[in-house]
Amino acid sequence: MVTAANRLSEALHNWADWNLIAPLAAAPRLGPVLSEGSGHILFELLDEPSLVARVRRRPTSEVEGAFSGEVEIWSAAAAAGIAPALVYVDRQQQAVICERAGQTSHPITGAALGQLMCAIHTLPKVNRRLTLRADAVSYLSSVPAEQRSAWQAIVHSTDIDQAFSLLEQDTDYLCHNDLTVGNLLTQGDQLFAIDWEYAAMGSRYFDVAIAMADLPLVEQPLLAEHVLGQSLSNALLTAGCNIAALMTALWQHRFDPSQAPDPRNDLSWLPRQ
Repeated sequence: MVTAANRLSEALHNWADWNLIAPLAAAPRLGPVLSEGSGHILFELLDEPSLVARVRRRPTSEVEGAFSGEVEIWSAAAAAGIAPALVYVDRQQQAVICERAGQTSHPITGAALGQLMCAIHTLPKVNRRLTLRADAVSYLSSVPAEQRSAWQAIVHSTDIDQAFSLLEQDTDYLCHNDLTVGNLLTQGDQLFAIDWEYAAMGSRYFDVAIAMADLPLVEQPLLAEHVLGQSLSNALLTAGCNIAALMTALWQHRFDPSQAPDPRNDLSWLPRQ
């Protein structure tokens, strides 16, 4: 069985080709796991504390260009100074070596997160769009059989259908789409975004709604106002919050079932019905 560590071997073997200002003096050694997400594993590099190695848990061959799309957006974000710099990319094994940028940040203010999000929304457009409606239908296959009819009723309900339609008609911006506290790092006064696997063209309202869920209540309107300004649409923000809650719940059924709600007896996770 090929492990995540095994898939990093080529990237480590090619250490002399890494894009560094000061070249390494010797081959780096893979250290312990620093963190694990639903889609990737992050490793420490022994003797190189300024770098980390990241590899996808599952290759994304079933999604054409998914890894290349992530790297394209990540590279643009790094060039803009809002993401860790990429040092080496192994496209075949879907592994990267990147700079270790700061520490997990708690707490986050709405203004600081809004500033980062606005910078993301000004990144160059890409040929990659978030397909929320199709993704929701796909996630239905992961819910327990006894809950499936309840979930199908929600996904195909009039209110949710209208919310999807509102977001689909909104102006496209490049969005991170997963800007939760776990995907934020701080270095001094600088806030960085990591884990760009869901980044794509989409609605800013969904991007804001996903990020709002991790903020204290008092900070949530500050984020929305900072990003959306005077053009803020309450109807679109409500749609974004409902779809963000739905996608998060369905995502939990696929990747973190112990945290997933059961809609047959609990709809408290759906903020506005």
